[in-house]
Amino acid sequence: MLKISKQSDYGLVFLSYLKDKKKYVSLAEVVEKTHLPVRFLARIASYLKKNNLVESFEGKTGGYKITEKVKKITLYDYLKIFEKNLFFTSCSKNDYHCPYEKSCQHKDFFKNKLNKIVIDNIKNYKLAEII
Repeated sequence: MLKISKQSDYGLVFLSYLKDKKKYVSLAEVVEKTHLPVRFLARIASYLKKNNLVESFEGKTGGYKITEKVKKITLYDYLKIFEKNLFFTSCSKNDYHCPYEKSCQHKDFFKNKLNKIVIDNIKNYKLAEII
């Protein structure tokens, strides 16, 4: 089902906080200002670093800073970091076998039309426009 996870949502909050900062920002500062849970945010920061959306620097003056990649990737690319699927219904997954397939009248609409419209649209937005 198309529902953005807390990871995706909190990641956007994290990136939004970092976007105008010129220096490295400590995770403690981000937690203090955003009230996000520290352990969860640390895991999110790790995913974002692994995908080159943030860089980190250790030490007393260390922390996180946004990278140029944020300006280049789409919202779709960002969501794929955290989301396993971006479907409206389970039947949109290729490997899903629905027990009601023979009587279902809306599968084609959701799978072949609505999902495509949404995915195509979120591919048109740059992550930097969202944050």
